[in-house]
Amino acid sequence: MRLKLLLFFICSGILFVNAQKTQTYKGSVIDSTTKEAIPFATVAIYQNNILVDGTTTNEFGMFKINLQEVITHFEISFIGYKSKTIKRSEITDIGQVTFMLTPSVSKLEEVVVQVEQTTTKLKIDRKIINLGADLQQAGATTLEAFDQITEIQTDLGTRSLSLRGSGNVRLLINGKPSSMNPTELLEQLPASSVQRVEIITSPSAKNQADGLSGIINVVLKKNSTKGLNTNLNTGIGTKRYSYGIDGNFNFSWINFRWNLSQSGRGMDSKQHISQLYENGNTRDFFTPHDFYGLSRKLDTGLDFFINEKNELSIGLDYTKDFHRFFNTTFYSNVTNRDDFKYTRNSSHEHETTNFNLNYRVKFDKENHFLELDYQFSKNDNLLPAIDFEEEIFLFNEERRNDNILNAVALDYSLPITDNILFEAGGSWNERNLKSSLFLNPAQEEESLQIFKYDESLFGIYGLTNISLGKLTWQLGLRYENLTSNSINLSNNQTTDLKFSNVFPSLHVSYAIDDANKLNLGYSRRVSRPNFRNINPFQARNQYFEWVANPGLRPEFSNNLETNYQYKGNKLGLSGALFYRYRTDVIELLQDVDEEGVLRNVFDNIGEKHSYGIEANISYKLSDFWNSQLSTNYYHTAIDQDIFLTWDELYSANLIFKNTFKINKILSADISYRQNFKTQNTFDFIDPRNRVDVAVRIKLLENRLAMNLRVVDLLDNNLFYRTTITQNVTQNELWRFQSQTFGFLLSTSYKLFQNKGKTRNRKNRNYQYGGTTD
Repeated sequence: MRLKLLLFFICSGILFVNAQKTQTYKGSVIDSTTKEAIPFATVAIYQNNILVDGTTTNEFGMFKINLQEVITHFEISFIGYKSKTIKRSEITDIGQVTFMLTPSVSKLEEVVVQVEQTTTKLKIDRKIINLGADLQQAGATTLEAFDQITEIQTDLGTRSLSLRGSGNVRLLINGKPSSMNPTELLEQLPASSVQRVEIITSPSAKNQADGLSGIINVVLKKNSTKGLNTNLNTGIGTKRYSYGIDGNFNFSWINFRWNLSQSGRGMDSKQHISQLYENGNTRDFFTPHDFYGLSRKLDTGLDFFINEKNELSIGLDYTKDFHRFFNTTFYSNVTNRDDFKYTRNSSHEHETTNFNLNYRVKFDKENHFLELDYQFSKNDNLLPAIDFEEEIFLFNEERRNDNILNAVALDYSLPITDNILFEAGGSWNERNLKSSLFLNPAQEEESLQIFKYDESLFGIYGLTNISLGKLTWQLGLRYENLTSNSINLSNNQTTDLKFSNVFPSLHVSYAIDDANKLNLGYSRRVSRPNFRNINPFQARNQYFEWVANPGLRPEFSNNLETNYQYKGNKLGLSGALFYRYRTDVIELLQDVDEEGVLRNVFDNIGEKHSYGIEANISYKLSDFWNSQLSTNYYHTAIDQDIFLTWDELYSANLIFKNTFKINKILSADISYRQNFKTQNTFDFIDPRNRVDVAVRIKLLENRLAMNLRVVDLLDNNLFYRTTITQNVTQNELWRFQSQTFGFLLSTSYKLFQNKGKTRNRKNRNYQYGGTTD
């Protein structure tokens, strides 16, 4: 009997242990039509009607979960798809589970869902801001939309762009730089065409290494919706207008997309400058500035789905921009001279053509692919100007900058295990530039000067992603070799530069739970001397000029940062701390000459230690009221070996945004922005503030939207700046066109819908260097 009882308890124990044995379920969730992965889908596990456990797929559509309980079925769901139930008995291999979801086509045809709130997502190496249908975009340019994002610092008066207190930032459009000046491009780009903004303050080794404070990647809206679709939009505002049409035709094996637009924008401002020299001399300026710009754009492309494993995309876009400037300066209080008037009329015309060819081959394993990309860009710039003093002709000039870029990139992605992903790639970019200056003085012979610049950049990288439960590691290493040579044909002065450098990166992400996430990142960056630093024929006018410095050395930066994000039902929190150590700092040095012209030249000055904090809190006060407070503070200490007026720099900003959804038709937004005192190396800017208001009305089941936006409602956002150099103190007041009104009307229409494929291409960083103007 004792033996029988012993055997009974042993068998019962074995059965109990087996019943509690952990089973690991691994698999993916994919679209039943396109066979593409569905990231962040919900996988819920049930025992009869009781929810036992659950998880979500990662960004590659993969999931993994350990279960001890006896389960009966899975329920899989995601927005825009029909939920699906799978019985446990239908799963034959728990290590390779595939769940397929069917799109909810009928529901999507009945109502247009448009995200109202701008949302922020924290990824392992970047912060993604989805602009959604932000009311403050109505009739706005992208530069004005950036003014609503505290992580990005813009100044609509000085047309500047910076990130974490530094202007050394790399701007990309759809992963590629533009040949236009960054702020000029953002002013011509309607905010309504932007889908999201990626702020990459600690770039991984996959990204090219230039841009010390990081990368801002603007991702434009792509047309890939199934069926035949068209969207119309038009906007009008204070000295501005825009209209455009975009759409696509997507059927089973091909997608054709197009976008045509035209926009015009004017601006006027009044600038007062008062100068007091060390020797007691004085000079005052008063200048009413008038600006007008016109931009026309054509963007089209074809995506071919050759078969399940091969895809080919071809893209072509053409942009023609024109800007006109009228500046008449009234000089007064000039020592030893009567008052006089100086006039400069100038313009800027540039044409840009981009051609892109992209081929991707997929292998059997999920996220295993090889991709080849070729990019050709051609940009031509013409900058004529004519100067008068008291209606007497002085000279006219014509500057030309022509730029041709060829870039080839190869990327390979290999999932080694379910937890380890290896990526590697290489790129080669070749840039050929030609700059010329034609000068025709009134009393002298005309002259033509030519400057040529050639540059080649080769880079390779390796990147490994390792997932260990809630912890994710990303380690990368990049090697770059850059060679450039230039010649000034006027005096046969040449430069030959060669740089070979290695750039490591490390990123760690820890998902504390579903609501809390913590990231840590390190990256090494560089700023190399380029075309803008050594070109002797830079833009100039009666107020400032750029001076070339071909003897610059590269500047290196080591960036360390940590980010935290909490997402609750009503409360959202995020914060960031960073430290940046820079050597051989390339600093913009300024001085005012005897004619009152501000001379700008870049030079290496020493070291910089920068740190800062960014914080954001949002709270849903009620079903119709969302409130958000964002603020930042940046500080830099300089160890220099040359004269600087200030070696302690700082800046801070605050935005308080309130969004009201009054009913299904009407919504509103009231935002307050405060710019605190900004201290730079040679100047400081006084505090400023403004209030912006926006209202939206949606009709025809959200297919028709009307937006009204008023920037600087109180019209008091004046710009005060004090500049102090070794020989002059300058006080400056700008009353720029701060208060603007904007009205935007947009509509969309779907002719029919079919079950085709969509293209989910990577964004790429093609190009090294600055702009051509």
